[in-house]
Amino acid sequence: MTAVKVWPLLLLPFSLVCMGKDCSLPVLNGTVVLSSESILKNSFPDNSKAFLECPKGQERKYGPPFITCLNGDWSDVKLNCTKIDCGEPKSSPHMTYIKRDGTLFGAYIQPVCERGYDLEGTAHRQCLVSGWSGNVECILTTCELPDPVEHGRFITPKDEPVFNDTIEFSCDENYVLVGKSSITCSDYGEYDSPPPKCKVTTCKLPDPVEHGRFITPKDEPVFNDTIEFSCDENYVLVGNSSITCSDYGEYDSPPPKCKVIITMKKGSTTTNKVRTTAYILSHEKLDDQPTTSLPSGSWNVTLAWTLVTLVTLTVAVVVLASFYYTSKHRGSYNTGEELRTKGELLLNQSV
Repeated sequence: MTAVKVWPLLLLPFSLVCMGKDCSLPVLNGTVVLSSESILKNSFPDNSKAFLECPKGQERKYGPPFITCLNGDWSDVKLNCTKIDCGEPKSSPHMTYIKRDGTLFGAYIQPVCERGYDLEGTAHRQCLVSGWSGNVECILTTCELPDPVEHGRFITPKDEPVFNDTIEFSCDENYVLVGKSSITCSDYGEYDSPPPKCKVTTCKLPDPVEHGRFITPKDEPVFNDTIEFSCDENYVLVGNSSITCSDYGEYDSPPPKCKVIITMKKGSTTTNKVRTTAYILSHEKLDDQPTTSLPSGSWNVTLAWTLVTLVTLTVAVVVLASFYYTSKHRGSYNTGEELRTKGELLLNQSV
């Protein structure tokens, strides 16, 4: 009876040797992780298994997904994992992607829209376990209508202008555009230039008038404003006495000029007791043509000789006329009366 009870005690050391040692929680190198079931255990019996998983974002490539406890030690990890590949993102109209990091788990890609389209959604997408994050779309760029133009109007092809649409501007009568006459809806929903404004037509002040002046109603004449011109004493206006600011910022006629007045000085000279009168120019002519004049002395001599010549010719004509009259009078006695009278006298004497 006693021998029977002693026998199990003799076999106990052998049974303990055959059972082996338990394993503690395995320490892994980060390429794999314990499963949620195994991580809850504090120890593992000999010959038990600890199940492994690939880290988040990775998947099993090859090897068993477990390790075994062998007399207090864990077997080598043979599970090999690789990152999930999200592949090419789903294509979207008018969109391309910049892929600097590739398409594996954790990588970022950047969506880019064609010119004239705006990106709606996130500016970057990341490769996750579930695939590419976020939703993106390229939509046609639109521009807000410009504000109404005072004293003007605009024409737009659509109620909501889109990329490359052009808006034309015009002004009311007597107003001019300041800025571009058209603007185009461009990138980022903005116009290529600011909208123009309509301002009343203005004219630049004329240059100062030499020997004259002008009166303007404003420092900056506007449409229909009239500028009046006048000249200094002894000067006259050549051109219109007033000019009016008209369309396109121009005057209806060129500004006038002030020219000196032509004056005549009366002089006298006597040649051969004949009093003559000469007129001497004291200033230039009104027109712009060059004037050639003789000296005042030359004028006097020329006029004097002219008058002497005229007087001489007059005397000559009078003398010739008197000679002609005398000759004709004598001819009336040569008709024979005188000879006849003389013959009668001789006849009477002979008788």
